[in-house]
Amino acid sequence: MPFSTKIEHFESYDRISPAKLSSEYASKNVLISGGGYGIGASIARSFAEAHVASIVIVGRTESRLKATAEELKRDYPEPKVEYRVVDIASEESVKDLFASITIPLDVLVNNAGYLSKRENFVHADMKEWWRSFEVNVLGTAMVLQQFLQGRAKQNAKEQAVVINVNSVAAYNVLLPSLLSSYVGSKAAMWRMMETISMDILDETVLPGSARLISIHPGAVETDMYWKAGLDGVVQIESTNPQLAGDFVVWCASQEAAFLANRLVWVNWDVDELVARKEEIVDKDMFRTSMS
Repeated sequence: MPFSTKIEHFESYDRISPAKLSSEYASKNVLISGGGYGIGASIARSFAEAHVASIVIVGRTESRLKATAEELKRDYPEPKVEYRVVDIASEESVKDLFASITIPLDVLVNNAGYLSKRENFVHADMKEWWRSFEVNVLGTAMVLQQFLQGRAKQNAKEQAVVINVNSVAAYNVLLPSLLSSYVGSKAAMWRMMETISMDILDETVLPGSARLISIHPGAVETDMYWKAGLDGVVQIESTNPQLAGDFVVWCASQEAAFLANRLVWVNWDVDELVARKEEIVDKDMFRTSMS
């Protein structure tokens, strides 16, 4: 890890309790891709705890989306919770998604992702290999573009927030072999977000603008974690998905605005990050730059 705070967290902690941000989020509407299970469902739960006005979770499997939406409604009766079945790699499906949402969206969490079959690049099925790029890069870009276009049409004045769930795979070489597609697509996704951030600075294009923050959610033991063969290979302590969810909510808050256009770990201590705010900004830390 090129940077670490003195304190590292693998379980959530009181400092980033979403309930403490309820006054900030009371009128906010949130869209979460890949929200039916795993990290996405934890993120949705954390935003519900922050008492947002509404949550829309999207994904490809209706049964999982429906179950998660019902759990959220049961445990958090205040936010309006909806779900949509969407394939983010399909432009038509993504456009239909945003056409079906009539409320203004304030926060987008790009959590949906794909891990191609683990196989040596030399003999890989290239259609399967490319699928990671179709979902993680093109799919994420299409969702982001529709979100931003919606904001522009609404002539929104407040700054929107986009949290991109990336991975340590975006830059860490100490990963299992046979993951060239996933690693390459996550690195591309990170750099893509940095360059898109420059495009949306012009408020004549996007009133209110938007801040984009990428995160590494920690070693959460999801289906993708096991498919990637990470267990016992990468020596990183397992992260509770609640920490990932709560950290995402904090990242979307005003206090974390200085992290715009950067990639940060959910395991880092928030107080230490805030204390080093000037250093992080002045040195332009947590970027893809080699300097």
